[in-house]
This record gives sequence, C-alpha cells and structure tokens, in this order.
Amino acid sequence: MKVIINNWMEFHPVVTKADLGWSEECISDAMSEDPKEIFNYFWQNFFSIIFYYVDDGNFYELFMESNPHKFWRIPKIEDWDGKYIGRQILWESHQEGEVLYEFDDDTDLWETLKIGGKSIGEVLERSYIAEIN
Repeated sequence: MKVIINNWMEFHPVVTKADLGWSEECISDAMSEDPKEIFNYFWQNFFSIIFYYVDDGNFYELFMESNPHKFWRIPKIEDWDGKYIGRQILWESHQEGEVLYEFDDDTDLWETLKIGGKSIGEVLERSYIAEIN
C-alpha cells in the first residue's frame, strides 16, 4: 500500500492511499457506494465532518451545529511541535476557523462547495476523513 502521510498520529502512524475518501463504515452507514449519496447522507442528517485535505495540508470542517451551517478551515495550533500531522489542531475544542462558506439545509453542496477550484467530491477523494459526529 502506498503511504500518503507519514507520522499521522501516535496510534495511527501512517495514512495510506486506501485510507483516503469514504471508509467502509461510512459506505455501510449511508447504504451506498456513490460518493455523492454518502456525502449527502452525512451532512443532510446533520453530521459534522472533519477532514484533512492531502493536497493543501489543511484541516476542514463541515460544521452543522449552527444556523446557517458553516464550512471552515480549522486553524492550526501555533505551538505545534511538528511531530504528528494529526496534532496540528485541537480535536475537542478547536476554534472556529476562517469561514469559507455558509449554507442552509436546501443547499446543493455537492455542486457548490469547492476548495481551490475542486469540487467537494474531488477534495474528499484526496482527503483523510478523520471524524464524523
């Protein structure tokens, strides 16, 4: 397996190409293998999603606990020691980051949400989806 990220976390040292995108558990929960249907299942059921986008080295969150809902880049810890990539952010109490997009329940995020000109579908294919809750 091709290693994409070295030194992810102490308990999960590497992220491989197979770890990017939707996990088998997500596919099972959404009862679909279609990436758009999986994405829509989670956000339309008000699950927040945190992911690390490999191509730009940033963490993002689709934050569903506000109205309007928000999509933001999670700020990195200023005194990050550089050892584990997954420790660049505070997981339990990270601050609201730079809000990139606000949306309501009727928004077609699959068509409108982009990072660096790439659709959310393309972005998630190249992301480690770290947390859904």
